[in-house]
Amino acid sequence: MEPIEEFGNDVTISARSTIDGETIVRPATFITTSWDDGHPLDLRVAELLSKYGLRGTFYIPMSAENETMPAAQIRELSLTFEIGAHTLHHAVLTETTEQKAWQEIAGSKSWLENNTGLPCLMFCPPKGKYTNRHLEMVRTAGYLGVRNVELLSLDFPRNNAGIMLLPTTIQAYPHGSLAFAKNAVKRMALKNLLRLMTHSRSTDWPALARSLLHESIRCGGVFHLWGHSWELQETGHWQRLDEALRCMSEVAIQAPSLTNGQICQRALSSNASVDETALREEIAR
Repeated sequence: MEPIEEFGNDVTISARSTIDGETIVRPATFITTSWDDGHPLDLRVAELLSKYGLRGTFYIPMSAENETMPAAQIRELSLTFEIGAHTLHHAVLTETTEQKAWQEIAGSKSWLENNTGLPCLMFCPPKGKYTNRHLEMVRTAGYLGVRNVELLSLDFPRNNAGIMLLPTTIQAYPHGSLAFAKNAVKRMALKNLLRLMTHSRSTDWPALARSLLHESIRCGGVFHLWGHSWELQETGHWQRLDEALRCMSEVAIQAPSLTNGQICQRALSSNASVDETALREEIAR
């Protein structure tokens, strides 16, 4: 099997603001969230996001091992949040034929667009498993970006031959230090490994999320929280999610909340710096 290419070209977005008549340019910070599998409990996640004025992207397959939302609920969710593709049948791309993989990738985009009446910009491969060939299919199908399962990243999306690869920062799940370390080593992500060493005084995910969120405010980048609503139910972590989202909302003035697709769009056109005042006005609309 060919290796996965998750590196691409590094992207940095600058924020431009004016203080006392002086223009200051620094790395921009954005926050985003994403939620996989389309379980009916995603509506509870959506309620919490709305409670704190945060945006999110829900990656929804037509069917999966667990229960999935009916078409009417997906349409309702799409009125407020971005809907991304997650294959038609929650298919693990590396475990199927090339023809089947194409059907799952392209078919899920068509299915969602027909259901919601909205463009589907983002794709998330189930279990985060894909190859370079699958990235070519994603590009051919007309997607803008792919959200992967890289953890502990604060990077902006990486441009890989026209497809934006969006990593994540923290999963709403009680991982141990070893899981984070394996995730970083697998991707040869030295920065993420160093970040683990710096912030690993606690692997309690809400505490780690707060620490990484503060780093993103200081240094710029994308703070990206993701998870599965059905896992939140199984682990009993709804209150912890509420606390994490509250912390994110408290920095929304410094770090605007965008969908996965919006962040990829900005990264794709990142040669220009971001005017923070104009951005906040745009988000408010």
